[in-house]
Amino acid sequence: MSKGRGPLSALYHTVINSVDPVVPKVARPFWEAPAGPKTVFFWAPFGKWALVLAGLGDLLNRPPQVVSVNQSGILATTGLIWSRYSVVIIPKNYSLLAVNLVVFLTQGWLVVKALRWRRENSKGNAEFRHSYFSNAGEDDD
Repeated sequence: MSKGRGPLSALYHTVINSVDPVVPKVARPFWEAPAGPKTVFFWAPFGKWALVLAGLGDLLNRPPQVVSVNQSGILATTGLIWSRYSVVIIPKNYSLLAVNLVVFLTQGWLVVKALRWRRENSKGNAEFRHSYFSNAGEDDD
């Protein structure tokens, strides 16, 4: 556990110490694992699943023409880098590996989706009218 002395560390230690006696014997190996819930190695990947949910929401709802290829490409790249890192650190963190592989897959698919749309619409005069932004200087009559 951390050696922090701040209010968040105190809250964390209070929660962990109050839950510790009621953890069932069957779950004790997971609870005591080097990358288990008593460490940051568990909670950091757990929180990163929110990034995965956002990416899945973009895959399902965001039109390909408004996907940022740069942003999604960088997120996919960091997913690969952190996937590699998760198996070289000690302790090996397979939950970090899993979340980063899914980040890579979702963001990579967004890049493919956007680039495919750009390729298909590059020959014509494709215009996308976003519901939140008007095209300045044009009449919609």
